[in-house]
Amino acid sequence: MLTAYKNMTFQELFIANLKEYRKLRNFSQFQLAELLESTQAYIAEIEVGKKFPSPAMIERIAGAFGIESYHLFQNRPVEADIQTKMLTPVQRKEISDKIHSAVLKIVDRY
Repeated sequence: MLTAYKNMTFQELFIANLKEYRKLRNFSQFQLAELLESTQAYIAEIEVGKKFPSPAMIERIAGAFGIESYHLFQNRPVEADIQTKMLTPVQRKEISDKIHSAVLKIVDRY
C-alpha cells in the first residue's frame, strides 16, 4: 500500500513510515512492542499521533526493522526503499539459531 506523502507534517511522515515498515515486516503492534521492550499501547499512541518517540526509541524502532533511523523520515513510499529487502535483527537471529542447531546435529554424529 502506498501512502500519499505530499503535504505531510514531520510527525505524520514518521507515523506513515512506521506503519508501513511494521506491516511490511508483518509485525503486529504487540510484536513490535515486545522487540522494543515497550507496550502495545505505547506503539498505538505513536501510530495515532498522541505520542512521539524519543531519539533513542526511534533508533530502537529502526533497529527492529533492520533499517537506518533516517528511513523513518524519508518523504517517499517505503516500498521504494531498497533497505526493505534486508533481514531484520529478529530474522537474522532465527536464521543464525537454525544454522547453529544444524551444525550441532552434524557435529554430534561424529
